[in-house]
Amino acid sequence: MIAVVGFNSKSVVNFGTPGLVGLALSYAAPVVSLLNGFLTTFTETDKEMISVEKVVEYVGIPQEELHGSESPHGSWATEGKVEFEHVTLRYKEDLPPALNDVSFVISSGMQVGIIGRTGAGKSSILNALFHLVLICNGRILVDGFDVAKLAVRDLRGHFAVVPQSPFLFDGSLRENLDPFNKTTDLRIWEALDKCHMKAEIELIGGLDIHVKESGASFSVGQRQLLCLTRAILKSSKILCLDECTANVDNQTASLLQNTISAECTGMTILTIAHRISTVMKMDSILVLDQGKLVEEGNPEILLNDSFSRFSRFAKASNM
Repeated sequence: MIAVVGFNSKSVVNFGTPGLVGLALSYAAPVVSLLNGFLTTFTETDKEMISVEKVVEYVGIPQEELHGSESPHGSWATEGKVEFEHVTLRYKEDLPPALNDVSFVISSGMQVGIIGRTGAGKSSILNALFHLVLICNGRILVDGFDVAKLAVRDLRGHFAVVPQSPFLFDGSLRENLDPFNKTTDLRIWEALDKCHMKAEIELIGGLDIHVKESGASFSVGQRQLLCLTRAILKSSKILCLDECTANVDNQTASLLQNTISAECTGMTILTIAHRISTVMKMDSILVLDQGKLVEEGNPEILLNDSFSRFSRFAKASNM
């Protein structure tokens, strides 16, 4: 019970009555609502300001050089041989190198897995190969041609990639699978059949169905299979897989691996591996640690070597 003594010591005002408590609560409710509105407005304003900050940051990024100093011959990138010669890459001058004097050779038609802990430099291999980041030292050769001398469109146009986060844009399924309209519907259906998506696409309406932005109409596993279909249709000699099984279940991961093994024979395949099991059937693996290539060789041989890093990775993953 709360009591307050007024100016007249004989008169006592009691604020503990149910009526006054109800009145206090009725006044408090709008204040809480106003506070919620204030916090929401403050949060939205902060978010919008960050968006503007990001746009300004992106506008200030120098545009990459689109034109190359040399043009490759007409039969370039038909073998698929990839060579890294003493490649060093830094994302910023004040940061340690993401790749530190990395050298290796991937022969035509080989399937190679790239493994390592988070931050070891796995994705930096693909960033350097696709010329997304300029290397500080060394050179990268594809079929004997220095990729730094190529126009980026010519370079990237000869590679196929299945990213870790599969991307489909707003438009028809046919436009997603064949954006430059270079192939026939029959071949698209054949590729969908190889990637175990033909029946699903037929069920929902065929190649003219509208795909929502980012492919929200499909599950993550289905989007990965559609991205693989697009890569197969591109008919590139070099296929890059950036942890494409990281966000899918084991069944879909196995389906992806079996499809790649069956339908991508003869292609040079670079796989950034999230699961050790995905590289066990490959011709060779590259083990990276803190930007350095610390081990390479056949996965079966390295697995049987108890002193190899790959063997320790396999044990840690409970293989």
